Amino acid sequence: MHNADVLFRIDLRIAKITDVQKHPKADKLYIEKLDCGNGEERTIVSGLVPYYKPEELIGKNIILVYNLKPAKLRGVLSQVMLLAASQGKEVGILHCPDAKPGDKIQIGEQNAKRSKQLSEITIEEFFSVKIIASKEKITISDKELKTNSKILIDKNLEGPVK
Repeated sequence: MHNADVLFRIDLRIAKITDVQKHPKADKLYIEKLDCGNGEERTIVSGLVPYYKPEELIGKNIILVYNLKPAKLRGVLSQVMLLAASQGKEVGILHCPDAKPGDKIQIGEQNAKRSKQLSEITIEEFFSVKIIASKEKITISDKELKTNSKILIDKNLEGPVK
């Protein structure tokens, strides 16, 4: 699939982390509960144990790939994926402190053309687009992420987003 087609289908939204538990079957994984807005709760499995304590994550309004095809990770269904920047051996999540769960993130001007319900995308499709974080902006395939709130990167990192 062409990168522009994938870019057009990515649905990024804000979710608040409401609970963080260590994965019982994996040393580097957390299982997090997310408030996605409108009473919707989802579960995510993330590899943030080496980088964050649970109390540093609870309450953060993170950016997630809302329409990612769910996958089982060590027996737990992960329904979305969060965005984080990496620089060297450090990782910092992207978050919007002033946003509300359910708020959508625009990718350039694409959202104006989108249908209401976007189809699922695979992890391979998502990783086919290039995401770069800097102090000034976050871009996906050279298109700036836009929201009514400021997008912050923990630990003041810049670099590729995973």
